[in-house]
Amino acid sequence: MPLSPMTLRSHCLTLILVLASILGQAQPHPYGCHYFRQTPGPLQFTQAARDQIEETIARSDTFDILHYDIHLDLTSPQAAAFKAFTTITFTPLLADQQHIRFDLFQLTVDSVVHADGPLTFSHDGQFLTVQADAPFTVGGEYQVTVHYHGTPHRDPEWGGFYYEGGYIYNLGIGLSTIPPNFGKVWYPCFDSFVERATYTYHVKSAGGRRLHGQGELVSEVQLGGDTLLRTFELSQAVPTHISAVAVSTYRDSNFVHLGANGEVPVRLTARPSQMAGLLSKFGDIGSAIDVCEHWYGPHMYDRVGYVLTTDGALEIPTNIAYPDFMTGQSVLENRALFTHELGHHWWGDHITPHVHNDMWLKEGPAEYSGHLIEEWIGGRTPFIKAVKDNHNFILRQAHRDDDGFQPLSPMPDPHIYGTHTYKKGASVMHNLRGYLGDALFQQALRGVQADHAERTITAAQFRDALEAHSGVDLHPFFDAWVFAPGYSVFEVRQMTVSPNGGAWTADLEIGQKLYGASVMHQQVPLDVTFLAPSGEVFEAAITASGEFDQASIEVPFNPAMVVLNRAMRLNQARMDHEITLVPGVNFANLLPYVEFRLYANSLVDSTLVRVEHIYGAPDQQPVQAGVSAISDVHYWVVDGLWPEGTDLEGHMYYLGENANQYDHALVNGDETGMVLLWRPTANDTWSICPDQAITAGSLTNGSGLIRARHMRKGQYTFGKAEAIIGVEERAADQPFSVVLAPVPASSVLAVSGHFDGQGNIWWDIIGADGRIAQRTTGPIAGTYRQEIDVQRLAPGMYLLRATHEFGGRLFEQRFEVIH
Repeated sequence: MPLSPMTLRSHCLTLILVLASILGQAQPHPYGCHYFRQTPGPLQFTQAARDQIEETIARSDTFDILHYDIHLDLTSPQAAAFKAFTTITFTPLLADQQHIRFDLFQLTVDSVVHADGPLTFSHDGQFLTVQADAPFTVGGEYQVTVHYHGTPHRDPEWGGFYYEGGYIYNLGIGLSTIPPNFGKVWYPCFDSFVERATYTYHVKSAGGRRLHGQGELVSEVQLGGDTLLRTFELSQAVPTHISAVAVSTYRDSNFVHLGANGEVPVRLTARPSQMAGLLSKFGDIGSAIDVCEHWYGPHMYDRVGYVLTTDGALEIPTNIAYPDFMTGQSVLENRALFTHELGHHWWGDHITPHVHNDMWLKEGPAEYSGHLIEEWIGGRTPFIKAVKDNHNFILRQAHRDDDGFQPLSPMPDPHIYGTHTYKKGASVMHNLRGYLGDALFQQALRGVQADHAERTITAAQFRDALEAHSGVDLHPFFDAWVFAPGYSVFEVRQMTVSPNGGAWTADLEIGQKLYGASVMHQQVPLDVTFLAPSGEVFEAAITASGEFDQASIEVPFNPAMVVLNRAMRLNQARMDHEITLVPGVNFANLLPYVEFRLYANSLVDSTLVRVEHIYGAPDQQPVQAGVSAISDVHYWVVDGLWPEGTDLEGHMYYLGENANQYDHALVNGDETGMVLLWRPTANDTWSICPDQAITAGSLTNGSGLIRARHMRKGQYTFGKAEAIIGVEERAADQPFSVVLAPVPASSVLAVSGHFDGQGNIWWDIIGADGRIAQRTTGPIAGTYRQEIDVQRLAPGMYLLRATHEFGGRLFEQRFEVIH
């Protein structure tokens, strides 16, 4: 149906808001490892499955698995099934054991034998229990061979054993399964992060497909026709979830990278038709090796290898599964993904989380590796962009994706592969670097790798190892960022400056705000930057704790501006952007990260503007009389070095259409009374911002635009002021005259006259349907002139109503808009 003028205006406003939301948010790389492991909904699990994890781990206290010798017949891929046998070498650790229990899921066991013949066994589709003829001897070495066949399991969402697109391969994690370890879907094993073993893989294949496996090629035997048997040996012990095979019509590209610690062999494996595309995306693989070795220590596996599959990516040592469609993505996206997966060689492979509820211990550092390579290649600017893109995303999205604000440890089972684990894990690694500084960060991470090599680690053990190698007490850091949910941000509530000889003393009142957090952060290192009117900069460092703190800093000049965390040393509950405006030079009005549009009405010289978008409740008091509600979610801080005569305008959008948007609770289905509040500092009273113009469109769609037309420095947030809405009585004791021109109006409606009083006046433009289409505010006293922008209004008849901010209707008159 055709759109009415009011409907058209509402749709246009909605489009503006959507575009503002989309364009204002830089997204992290969409093809990061997390992209492949994001399940549509929470994992479903039972307490029995949860308890099973502990039982599987406990088996490693009874037996030590030394080696798996796996034989697979994959010559019939069309059947999506195989025949197999696996010989398991193990040693008992406890006396009086006469049976051993393996995980083996859904496959059919044909027999179990050892050197002296068949063994008694039972298999219930999940566990294989093998009975020995006599109790095992502690410290002895034993072998059992299990013959089995069947169709290996695939997780409904991601992971398992794949027959797909001409590939046969496995991914050892099941996304929607608890526990997620998926070695058990293709061979009998102790399927946990704790148990490590070496491997030999013997794979029979046909049709031009052949095994390109982990470790080194031992032999290749032609068995007749196109049937081939290939054997690979992996001599480094790994957990079951990162043991793997990959079979297709593969070819290898081999080269050697000379790194800081010597030569590192590199192998890229793909089908011949895909090899050129793969090579074109891996030009920075040498830098990925270098940056990981720089921060974490020497690479520990026989090679760095990647093999194309269909549903990667997974951090398989020497043979990382890598999705084939990535050859069609950008170099930047590939660089982020292959560096993430390489980072897992240290975090996830060499050191493994003890249980899946600490998955961030491998995913956080790996994701951060994808940020570190940007710094290694391009320096600080692209690195900070990667860090800010990631943190901006989690502040807005992680709690929505993961059913609320979650601690990193222990992560609830349904969200172990959620946004917190990956994205917040990376943000917290950046903060760890900020707390320690680069030298100690590198020293501590390398020390953890050395101390816990080929072992599992818990979050508490990670903390203690970092402390041991850095000498820094990290209990406050882990208590706030790892073991508790949410985020914190510090702000300068007020700065008082006094002369001190040839210098100046800046006394700072510092406050802390929380966003989804349960505890105040303590002993937080903060960078403090002072700026003089000339732009001169002085840097200092302080430590802050609790809701309120103070600092006194000697500055060599009289500072006009102070900023905390200007260099993005820490990720906090805040995004920020700085821009220097130059007269006559165009600039992008939409400021990245801060959901704010900036316009210059008048520039007299170069002008520094800084906007911070704070996630967290602004102070709810003190507030001007007549304001009935104030946002408890977010606010802005606007500051800068503004030469006299500077006139700026800021546009802020309130978004409350659905429960996932910031302002939903404040709007509450009705935009009546929505206003922009302002105060000069955090210690001042919130008041209705003068000179604001409100474009609401429909009052029930939850979204609108408020313009601060002559912007002031200070804090801004949204609120509601009920006293000025729907007041019928006229303020007759204050004579008020009005002249409108031009009428009809096309771009600007000028309102002039005389008011025997003073105060902020609300100029509401009301459409034919009785709804407020636009609101403009401004202070007047005596003779006045107010200009109202009507360019955004659809042509038609409107009513202009003037209302005093404290109540009392002053004036109403109809006018027409034409374009």
